[in-house]
Amino acid sequence: MSRGFTLLELLVSIAVLGTLMVWALPSYSDMTDTVKMRRLAKELNGFVLMAKSEAVLRRERLWVHLIMSGASDSNGDWRLELTNSDVNGAGDVYSALSGVPFEGVTLSTTYTSNQISFDETHGRPKAGRFTFHPNSSPSSALDLRTYHRSAIVRVCSPSANTYLSYEKC
Repeated sequence: MSRGFTLLELLVSIAVLGTLMVWALPSYSDMTDTVKMRRLAKELNGFVLMAKSEAVLRRERLWVHLIMSGASDSNGDWRLELTNSDVNGAGDVYSALSGVPFEGVTLSTTYTSNQISFDETHGRPKAGRFTFHPNSSPSSALDLRTYHRSAIVRVCSPSANTYLSYEKC
């Protein structure tokens, strides 16, 4: 009596495994996009809140510069830098956030000159927003919005529904 698998049994097993993988791959891709979106929302929110606190702590006006090549980026080729200068590339860099881990998520902004200023007294940010969404699903977007008067920073869903447990803006 032989103690192995026949070539036919191995081919059938590989075919079944391949079919299951093809069926599961879209679900895995959606899960990866969801994880990236949640992480980016938390990272951006934390970075902007830290910038507010840092401006008050240092008692100086600070700027967050969004450095990217165009009006939006989906390759993760962007960077946020917290500096003490309103000119990009000048001044001391206190903190930075890289977009490399968020490849596949498109990021755009409404801030003029791609920068946010924070006042030294209350840490009030300049009003505007970052919008980001997975490349595969532009309708599944989130916004990080800053409000000057109230100094509120919040992540919300610009669509009509709640997305990733973030409420409608």
